[in-house]
Amino acid sequence: MKKLVLTGVCALAVAGAAFAQNVNWGSISAGSVTAQTNSTTYSPLLGGGSAVGGAIGGTGSAANSTFYYELLYTTFSGTQATIPTLSSLLAWNDTGLTSTNSQTASRLQVVNPNTAATVPWSGSTTDSIVLVGWSADLGSSWTSVSNLLAAAAAGNNAPLQAQLAGQQGFFGVTSTGYTASGSSNPGATLFATAANAQGLPIFSLNTQLYLVPVPEPTTLALAGLGGLSLLLFRRQRK
Repeated sequence: MKKLVLTGVCALAVAGAAFAQNVNWGSISAGSVTAQTNSTTYSPLLGGGSAVGGAIGGTGSAANSTFYYELLYTTFSGTQATIPTLSSLLAWNDTGLTSTNSQTASRLQVVNPNTAATVPWSGSTTDSIVLVGWSADLGSSWTSVSNLLAAAAAGNNAPLQAQLAGQQGFFGVTSTGYTASGSSNPGATLFATAANAQGLPIFSLNTQLYLVPVPEPTTLALAGLGGLSLLLFRRQRK
């Protein structure tokens, strides 16, 4: 009986190892991914366009300002994914793996480093991956930021307006990659300069964190007054 129990335990251990879903979340190499703010251009995912003034530069050290990054994933289509719209980006899933800017400008450092971090997809499945990045002005979690962006995508800028309250917010997306999770430690490589046996890691130097466009309250008020004036004019004509 003891032998049967021991055999069962060993079988479960082997099965657990075989189906482990590990990725290497130990660090993000500066030779693979860096980021910089871009206040000369509004985010293409939020309408784009040129901003008055502004500059392009490093994200700054963690002591001066804070930026967050989140690893997202979605089903692999067979080719490297593109992100043409904000709505398509918001359809990606959250791995729960987070990073911030480091003490060295433009570099990223992972939160809770783990060379065998668990991801929500099967080790036998290849999924697409991407990092999204934003300034702390927009919030400290992807859940809160994605809610703001979802409202903006639906034409409701009020939550963004209230969140920023006159401050500048930045948001950006790295190049995409794709990978199958591994069962070893370290797990699958997420960031590198070239493809490997597991897939295509993210390679995205000088990732642009673009300025987030938010209409001023006066602009919204004028737009509302303009609409009201047209309505009154039509009624008078009738």
